[in-house]
Amino acid sequence: MKTFSFKTHSSGTVKAALGRNMESIPALFPEIFKNADKVCLVTGSDAPPSLRARALALFPEGNRHHHYFWLPPSEKAKTLEEAGRLASFLFDHGFSRSSLVIAAGGGAVTDLAGFTASIYMRGINWVSVPTTFLAQIDAGLGGKTAVNLGGAKNIAGTFHQPALAVCDTAFLDSLPHAELRSGAGELVKYAMIGPGELFRTVGRNLQKVLAADRSALTACVSACAAYKLKLVAKDERDERGVRESLNFGHTAGHAFEAMSGGALPHGEAVARGIRFALIASLETGILKRADFNRMNAMIDALRLRPAAVRRDFRHFLTLVSRDKKARGADNRFVLAAGPGRLCPAEDLDAPLLRKAFEGALK
Repeated sequence: MKTFSFKTHSSGTVKAALGRNMESIPALFPEIFKNADKVCLVTGSDAPPSLRARALALFPEGNRHHHYFWLPPSEKAKTLEEAGRLASFLFDHGFSRSSLVIAAGGGAVTDLAGFTASIYMRGINWVSVPTTFLAQIDAGLGGKTAVNLGGAKNIAGTFHQPALAVCDTAFLDSLPHAELRSGAGELVKYAMIGPGELFRTVGRNLQKVLAADRSALTACVSACAAYKLKLVAKDERDERGVRESLNFGHTAGHAFEAMSGGALPHGEAVARGIRFALIASLETGILKRADFNRMNAMIDALRLRPAAVRRDFRHFLTLVSRDKKARGADNRFVLAAGPGRLCPAEDLDAPLLRKAFEGALK
């Protein structure tokens, strides 16, 4: 097991534990659990029995009875209505500012539970337990919590760091291949934005990850989670631009996800968003052809399925203009000059965007 910690201006010390088949997290981090008067375990209603069993191995009830709250599957959980339903559940069961919420599930579960923890009684402690590959390397870490509005992703949200993030790769043992491929979209993002060693780690392990190799999954979770936490420690509330690199591929990716009506998994949408950004980078002249070929080869290696996305370019332009990262511009994207060398670009012209749009959805 590896542990990390960093101090924040608003949340005190944030801790993270990365490993496999960990047990009794309260015994390992007693300072987080000893004063909790009540504990609520939040997970998806579609969670398999193996997930619930692993969660109970990590957080045994002992003398303290847990309350349980089930969320709708996937992105259906990320609504203000579901946040209100969870907050009402906590209130009805006497949860106080000394209580604790444990979110065990994919990114939708950690986003919704973390968001609710941030607004219930103006903020209570929570523990993030991402259980999918995508969530362990990205969505379940960093303290960004949010729900969706009007078909757009993460529009209503807060910064509320978990007191503890727990990434146990034993949760990944039963993931279907489609979920590994989806998570690999975010994995490729880290290869693009991180230092050379991270690019090489992902390159060595990508095919093994897609084949569900446990050692490769653990190596990639550890490398990506450690890198993200390092960025978060430098820019907790996304105010200095340090965390903007984490949005690589996401502006177009979120638009593709919305245009698919939920048919395109988040990680696959991000992978196509990365290809969009690479094509746009090549067309603007900031990315050389050799680097484009090397980086785009990682997207090819994912063997993405045909994108179930309406080819409505005008709708795409509307969505990217409404993206919360646009900062008042008609559009704003994170582009790449090479691996680990990123730069923002605003107000790209429509012909260039159309070429990248069509290339990303081939």
